[in-house]
Amino acid sequence: MKLRAALARHGGWRHRADLLDDGWTARGILSAQRHEGILQLRRKWLVLPDARADIREAARVGGVVTCTSALDRYGLWVPPEIEGHAIPHIGVSPVASEAPVDAISHRTKPVVARPARRLVDPIENVLAHIATCLPEVPAFAVWESAVHEGLATPEHLGRLTWTSLAARDLASRVGPLSDSGVESTFVARCRRAEIAVVQQVRLAGKPVDALIGRRLVVQLDGYAFHRDTAQRRKDLAHDRKLTSMGYTVLRFSYYDVMHCWAVVERDIRRAIAQGLAR
Repeated sequence: MKLRAALARHGGWRHRADLLDDGWTARGILSAQRHEGILQLRRKWLVLPDARADIREAARVGGVVTCTSALDRYGLWVPPEIEGHAIPHIGVSPVASEAPVDAISHRTKPVVARPARRLVDPIENVLAHIATCLPEVPAFAVWESAVHEGLATPEHLGRLTWTSLAARDLASRVGPLSDSGVESTFVARCRRAEIAVVQQVRLAGKPVDALIGRRLVVQLDGYAFHRDTAQRRKDLAHDRKLTSMGYTVLRFSYYDVMHCWAVVERDIRRAIAQGLAR
C-alpha cells in the first residue's frame, strides 16, 4: 500500500511510530514521503498536503484538534450557529512555545491526558472547551450528543475534575434521554424558562419527547423528518391516538425550536394557562 493511501484511510495523517508498528520501515517511509509529496511535521507526523487545515496546523505546532473543530470527527451534534465555521480550534500545552496561526488556541490544562500519537483531543477535553466556547444551550446539546453517541456517560462526566464552572454545571445536568440535538435544546430552553418537562414518558405504546404536567405532550420533529414519509404518518397517527385519550399534543419542528423559540415558549405557556397540562 502506498503511504498516501495509508494516510488517507486515517483521515489524512499518521504518527510515524504507528506506521513503523504497521510494518513500514524508516527507509520506506522516507522514500514514500519524498516520492508521494507527503508532509513531515515535527519529525513525527506524516500528513497529506490536502488534509484538513486543522490537522495540518495541529501537527505543525504539536497540538490537537479540539472544541468545535472536533465535533464532526466524533459524530457529534453541530449547532446550526457554528455550521461551516472555518477557524480551526487547536489545543496546545499551556507552556507551548509555538502558537497556532489563523486558529483559536486553547491553552488550558487538559482534563484527560492527551495520547502522544493522536491529533484529535480526547472527547473529555473537547467537551471541556465546548463548555467555555459555546453559549450554555448549544453546549448542553453537544454534551448530551456525546452521551447519546456512547462516547461518555453522565456518571463518568460527573466524576471528572473540570477546570471551569461552566463544565461543572453541564456535568451536573447532562442526561441520556435526548435522542437529538433539537431535543436537548428544547429541554435546556424549557429549564431556563422554568417549564418543568419529563422526557421519554411512554404513552399509548410509544415514548413521547416531553410531557409537561400530566396532559400536555410535546413532540419534536428532527431536521430530516420530512425525508421519511412513512415515519411521519406513524407520528401523526400516534398524535391522534394521544388526543383521543385526552392529551393535548403540541408538535414543533427543528426550525421552530432552533430559530423561533419565543413562539414555542409562548404556545407552551398558553396551553399551560388554559389548563391543558393538568
